[in-house]
Amino acid sequence: MNQYDRGNKSSYINHDKDIVNETTLGKRQRFFNLVKNTKDVYIPSITSTISQKTVDGFKRGINDRNEPQLNLPTDVDILFYPTYSTKVGEQFETTIRFSASSPGNPASRKNRLLFSLCKQLVKPFPLEELDDASSDAMPDDAIGSSESRSNLSSRSTSTSLNSSGQNSTSNSLPLHELDNLKERTLGFFARSVPNFPVILDILPEEGISNSQTITKTTDERGYLYAKVRTDFQPSSIRITLDTPIDFPKIISREYPCNYVKPEGYGIISDIDDTIKHTGVTGDKRSMFRNVFVNNIDTWLISEVSQWYKTLEEHFEIDFFYISNSPMQIYPVLQQYITRNFPKGPLFLKRYSGNLLSSIMTSSANRKILAIKQVFNDFPHKRFILVGDSGEQDFEAYINTAMQHPDQVVGIYIRCCKNSMSDMGLREIEVMRELNGMVQDEYLSPIGIKNQEDTFSGRNFGQKMNLKQTVPTPPPVPPKKPKLTAEQERTIRDSRAPPIPTRKPVLSAKQEEAIKESHLSSNASTENRTSDSIKAHPMQEPQDETDPMVYYTPSTQNDYGAYSTFFDKKADNWRNRVLNGIRELKHLKKNRSIRLMFFTKPDAPLKDCLEEIQQK
Repeated sequence: MNQYDRGNKSSYINHDKDIVNETTLGKRQRFFNLVKNTKDVYIPSITSTISQKTVDGFKRGINDRNEPQLNLPTDVDILFYPTYSTKVGEQFETTIRFSASSPGNPASRKNRLLFSLCKQLVKPFPLEELDDASSDAMPDDAIGSSESRSNLSSRSTSTSLNSSGQNSTSNSLPLHELDNLKERTLGFFARSVPNFPVILDILPEEGISNSQTITKTTDERGYLYAKVRTDFQPSSIRITLDTPIDFPKIISREYPCNYVKPEGYGIISDIDDTIKHTGVTGDKRSMFRNVFVNNIDTWLISEVSQWYKTLEEHFEIDFFYISNSPMQIYPVLQQYITRNFPKGPLFLKRYSGNLLSSIMTSSANRKILAIKQVFNDFPHKRFILVGDSGEQDFEAYINTAMQHPDQVVGIYIRCCKNSMSDMGLREIEVMRELNGMVQDEYLSPIGIKNQEDTFSGRNFGQKMNLKQTVPTPPPVPPKKPKLTAEQERTIRDSRAPPIPTRKPVLSAKQEEAIKESHLSSNASTENRTSDSIKAHPMQEPQDETDPMVYYTPSTQNDYGAYSTFFDKKADNWRNRVLNGIRELKHLKKNRSIRLMFFTKPDAPLKDCLEEIQQK
C-alpha cells in the first residue's frame, strides 16, 4: 500500500470517527460547538471586514468633503436671499446668504414618488389616510424604505380601486392648482452644489473705484453664509461660481445690497398665521393646501399689512421676517411679502431632507437662533416682536426679552383660530382674560395702560373695570343731643308697656269647627303637590355642551374628574402667560415691556405709536 492510499485510508477513518462522534453527541453539545465556531471564526472575520469598510468610507468622505464637485451641472444657478449692510464703528458690515443648486430631474423615481405623494395630500381624502401617507416620508429619502414605499403603493392602489366607480374628475386637481403645486415643490427636487468655490465682489456706489473681493466655499448643502467688512457702503454684491476653464458658461449674478441703519426701531415678525393665513393649528391637509396650492391672494391678512405699512411710512421702521418655513418655498414667500408688506430680509428654516416634516413641524429654537442673529447685528436698535398663538412665539419672545431686555420694547401675539380655547366661540373671552392678567399683574404697577379697549376678569365671562374709582364716603350721622336727668325720666315714663292681648275663650263647638277646617286645608295642599309633580316631572340633566355649563379650571379639577368640562387650551394659556409675567418681573427696568394679545391690529398699532412717540 503506497503512501497516498494510506493517507486516504486514514482520512476515511477520521471521517468515520467524526460521523460516529457527531451521531453520539447530543443536541445540546452540537449547538454548543456551533456557537463556539461562530464566535471564534465568523464574528472576527465579519468585524474586520466592517472595520475596513468603515475606514475606507470615512477616508473617501473626507476627500469628497474637501474636494469641489467636478461634475458640475450646466443648469446650476444661484438663489440669493435678501441681505443687508449696516455700519459697525467706522466700517460697514455686510451679511451675505445664498445657495447654489440645479433644478434636479423631476422624472426620477424618487421625485416622481414625492410629487405623487404631494398630489395625494392636497386631494380631498380623509384625514386618517393623510396621516398614513405622511408617515411614509423618511428623513433621508423623502419616501423612506421599501416597506414604506410598498405601503404607499398599496394604499394608492386601494384608493384608486375604491374610487373607480366615482367621477374621475372629482379627485383630480384643477389645472391652476396643479401648476402652483409644481412651481412650489421645485425647490425640494433641486440638487445642491456642495463644497464649491465662490467669488464674492462687494461693489460700492457708482463713481467709486475701489471694491473688495473675497473667496468662500459653499457647505455640504450648497449654502453659504458670510459676513464681510468694508471701508465703504456697499451698493451691490456680485456672486460668481469659480467654475473650471472648460465649463461652457460663466455663472455670475449681481444683487442689490440694502442698507439698514444701526439705530432706531425695527419689527421682527413671524410669517405663518401672523402676516399670512397658513392654518398651523388646523388639520395637516388644509395647511398643506394653503402652502402649496392656494393662491397667494388668499393668504393676506389685510389689517396687519396696513399696520406694518403705517409704521414704515411714518416712522421709517425696518422689518425682519422670521419663519420656520423651509428655504425651498422662499421664492413664493418673497413674492407675497414684496406685494403686500414692507420689504425686509427673510430668515427661513434649512431643509432637513424630509418634505413633510419641514412643513408640518416647527421648532422655537430655530426661530430663536435667527432672532439672536438680528439682535447681534443691531445691538443699538430697539425691536417690536410680533408673532401668533399657533406656535411657541410667546415663549421665544419672552426668552429674547430676557436676553436683550434693553432692546425689546413690545411683544404682540395675534390670536389665530383654534389656538386659545377648546370652544371656538370663547376664544375672544380667553384673549381678554389674558390681557386682563397682563394689565393687573404686570403693566399696572408701573403705570402703563394696555390699549386693549375691554378686558374681562380672571373668570371667563366676568367683566372687570380697570379704572379704579374712589368710593364716596357714607354721610356723617348727626350727633345725639345731650339730655338732662329729668328729661330722660319724662321720656321713660311716657313709654308705657303695651297691653298684651288675651287669648279668647272658645266653646267646644267652636274648637271642633276649627279642627275640621285645618284637616280640609291639609288635604287640598297634598292634592295640589301631586298634581304639580305630574305636570312638571324632574328635569333632565343639562347637556354637557350647553354654553351655560360651568367650566372647571385645572386648579379645581381634582384627579381629572371633570375632563369633559375642562378647557385645556385656555388653562394652558393662562399658565403660559403667568410664567412669562414672572420672568419679565425679574428684569430690572424702569419701564415694562409692552405685552398684548390681539385679533385686530388696531390696539397694538395705538400701543406702538404711543411707545415710539414717547421717544
